[in-house]
Amino acid sequence: MRKGIHLTIGILSGILFTQNIWAQTLKEPVIESQAVVVMDMDSGDILYEKNGKEKLYPASIVKLLTALVTAEEGKLDDIVIFSYDAVYGVEEGSGNALQLETGDKLTVEDCMYAMLLKSSNQAANALAEYVAGSNEKFAEHMNEKAQELGCTDSNFVNPSGLNAEEQKVTAEDMAKIAAAAFSNDTVREIASAKTYQLPVTLNNPNGCIVEMEHQLLNGTDYFYKYAYAGKTGYTDAAGNTLVTAARKNDKNLIAVVLKSEMTHYTDTIKLFNYGFAYLEQQTQETEAEEESVDTEKVKTVPEEQKKTTPDHTVINVVKGIFFLIILYGASLIFRRKKSRLQKKRKNIKKAGNGSKKSKKKSRK
Repeated sequence: MRKGIHLTIGILSGILFTQNIWAQTLKEPVIESQAVVVMDMDSGDILYEKNGKEKLYPASIVKLLTALVTAEEGKLDDIVIFSYDAVYGVEEGSGNALQLETGDKLTVEDCMYAMLLKSSNQAANALAEYVAGSNEKFAEHMNEKAQELGCTDSNFVNPSGLNAEEQKVTAEDMAKIAAAAFSNDTVREIASAKTYQLPVTLNNPNGCIVEMEHQLLNGTDYFYKYAYAGKTGYTDAAGNTLVTAARKNDKNLIAVVLKSEMTHYTDTIKLFNYGFAYLEQQTQETEAEEESVDTEKVKTVPEEQKKTTPDHTVINVVKGIFFLIILYGASLIFRRKKSRLQKKRKNIKKAGNGSKKSKKKSRK
């Protein structure tokens, strides 16, 4: 009987243990970058963060916000004429990889590909002038859009992401911006392209091909098969920055990395692996709970009663404890009855032996 009680206790303990086993075994990622976030793009839930609200320099991941504002306010086939300020009003040493020049004419779409794939600061400046007339006016549009998306801890002063003391972002805010950007069909398509053919410019009479710089999407050493869109960034002050979107089955994640020293790709992979495992855990726990419910006995409960109805798991635990108490009480009663019966049998046996001895004496 005692073995039965121990077995029952073990079974109940096992049930309670398995309800939390996923949470106990899933380990958080070890991240080297200064600030990161991985977010469920569909729900907006932050699945993991490290210094997610710390304000840091963003570098060129700002161009995602520039692309979003441009996609919403401009037209892809409009012509953009590059001004002197657009070409040369950039930070010294920031380069001009596409050799764009004053007077070049590209469509809005061409500029967006140059900006997101090759991170052209000149293209970002030209788009800002096309939309708002100047970088300063365009920054107002950027901040208005950021506020609309619920980004309360970031500030933008130029369309390219080049260093400016007042231009800092948080990983959490950039995740919100990225989710909005990749939800826009135009931005998502451009930020997912591996290559794009730019038309003729003054310094490129045959045009040129721009290639995606993001190594998780278009690389070999760090290629991640679930990644589908993203933007890179780097300045001396910002370090490596990275924004990436990934999709696995029906799960969509956004990962943001700020202030990294060449661990931005490996950290992003860790964030995605953790995020997808976390969502899978949630799915399996939900399915396990649903399977444990006897659908034939499920009854609809009025809304006002749902607030006071005990949790299903708690009810099962209470029932189990109550059952153990009854089982233990029954075992005590059984043992007492057994003990009394054994004593009675011994007394009867002693009485029988006594009568036999008296008969032998009488015969003598």
